[in-house]
Amino acid sequence: MRITFLWVIALLCVALSSCNKTGNGPAAGAGQTQPPGAASVLITSFAPSGGPAGTQVTITGSGFSINMAENEVSFNGVRAVVLSATATALTVTVPATAGPGKISVKRDISTASSATDFNYVYHVSTLAGDGARGMTNGPGNTARFYEPYGVATDAAGNVYVADASNNMIRKITPAGLVSTLAGNGTIGYKDGDGAMAQFNYPHGLAVDAAGNVFVAEAGGNMIRKITPDGIVSTLAGNGNAGFVNGTGAQAEFNFPADIAIDAAGNLFVTDGNNKCIRKVTQTGVVTTYAAGFGFPEGIAMDAAGNIFVADAASFVIRKVNHAGMVSILAGSEAELNYVNGPGNVARFHNPEGIAIDKRGNLYIGDLNAAVRRITPDGVVSTIAGNGTTDFIDGPGPDSRFHEPSGIATDTNGSIFVCDVINQRIRKLQ
Repeated sequence: MRITFLWVIALLCVALSSCNKTGNGPAAGAGQTQPPGAASVLITSFAPSGGPAGTQVTITGSGFSINMAENEVSFNGVRAVVLSATATALTVTVPATAGPGKISVKRDISTASSATDFNYVYHVSTLAGDGARGMTNGPGNTARFYEPYGVATDAAGNVYVADASNNMIRKITPAGLVSTLAGNGTIGYKDGDGAMAQFNYPHGLAVDAAGNVFVAEAGGNMIRKITPDGIVSTLAGNGNAGFVNGTGAQAEFNFPADIAIDAAGNLFVTDGNNKCIRKVTQTGVVTTYAAGFGFPEGIAMDAAGNIFVADAASFVIRKVNHAGMVSILAGSEAELNYVNGPGNVARFHNPEGIAIDKRGNLYIGDLNAAVRRITPDGVVSTIAGNGTTDFIDGPGPDSRFHEPSGIATDTNGSIFVCDVINQRIRKLQ
């Protein structure tokens, strides 16, 4: 009898407790409400459907907080500034370098994403170069280059340029001031102090975490290293055009075009005329990593260690996984053209440069006079240029290029392009 009585009391307590609860919130009473964010956030629409950085967008939906600071809005993962807020509408400013993608709103523990992408419009400007061939340092609008092919960035926002026909490595500060990091302008081979060093058609660049600049010296068939204080040395290669693995001067390359660096400091080099990817350790040991390319030119690596290659002669973008297996990510070996869409539908014309951002998007310098983008799921679009050769700054669709080649991104999401025949370094943001 005692056990039965205790069970009855327990059941009554549970029932009374349930009557005093509202959903998952606290016990109901005077002045009590559900905790902020308990209601689900929902995005039903946004307008306008696209635009450049700074565009004001109104997001319509429900579950938003009237306190602006409690709504976390992002465009393609980049935080936006909230200008006004009601329970059903948010007005925000599109952040720079967001890129096309979904809009998301987060309030407390609830997050919603838009059903469609916001069509972000990149703005193209000239970082450096006045359009004339030459070698002039100074402010970007008066600086001159001669066939700038390779570009890389460091953690401080500096941009480095392989100024091929000037046989120099140039440096551009975030403020646009151009100087010479290494090379005296005379074609040749000489290590040592940067101002006295000589190069032979430097083509591709990469910068490691310590600020060392590595140069794929296409004409000299070597991999050179420049320390942050400007001292030049040779990491691998002996100047001969050949195909030999080995250490340092034992190794031979044939038109090394570009470089990517992994987290351990290993270099991966597109060895153009040898139609393969070579691996170079920090001690100069050279091996062959992957083969079977037409003419591998640009190279980039993602955070997981996958390698992406702009295979210029085959008109495709290739992917090399951890096991060294090579596949086609986008484009067709059988057809040179200019088509956007899914990877197997997309077409390129001698893609030369390639870079990757922190969200896994690839950017391609395409000889279609366009800068192309490939999303992580393989969809190709054009973000600047339209296939018409010219020079115009402005909104991406209205801009024009003449042989966009080397390409790089920085930590802020800006994109830098070597516009070779226009003798300029362009910036997209």
